[in-house]
Amino acid sequence: MDVSCPVCTQTDQVIAVPGVVAAGTTYTIGRVRLPGAREVADLPMAATLGASRHVMSRTQLAVWLSFPSRHYTPWTRNQGYVLLLVAALVHLVVSLVIAMGQDPNWGEVLLAPFCLTGLFWLVGLINVLGAHGARRRDAAEAPAREQALAVWERLRYCSRDNVAFEPGVGVAFHPSETREYLFGFRPGTAGHRAGVAS
Repeated sequence: MDVSCPVCTQTDQVIAVPGVVAAGTTYTIGRVRLPGAREVADLPMAATLGASRHVMSRTQLAVWLSFPSRHYTPWTRNQGYVLLLVAALVHLVVSLVIAMGQDPNWGEVLLAPFCLTGLFWLVGLINVLGAHGARRRDAAEAPAREQALAVWERLRYCSRDNVAFEPGVGVAFHPSETREYLFGFRPGTAGHRAGVAS
């Protein structure tokens, strides 16, 4: 059945969003391994394909229309912990060196090393706290993720008007707003997504 665009009411430039993403995704020489059983179906990303980032490339349109990946990435959290560990070790060593000096002031012993380690502490804390926030956002999205995937598979894209839409709903949106449309976190769409869910 032909689906017409809600903006131009034409059907000749309407394409399924998964097809647009597939057409805009290219692979060069590298290891490509499709993932096995996944907890929640996702569009395969570079990490799940067993390929480094430079192996898979996507057009900007394909990136916008791709099914949203999870916010949380373990390597960001681990990198934060490594930076905090390095900061703690350097801080300890510098503190001991200062403490072995003549007439050490304990305020200097404890605070002076921050001149060397402050950046490590800051970046490490940002990574760890950011990963914690990303995990919380993923937990908030988890109940709707399977249903969002079903909605994403129904989406269409009109290249004439550069808009995406869900057939039968009559609401068009810019491709960069795909995540907001699917999960309904943007003001004014929560009620719409709830209506679609029911």
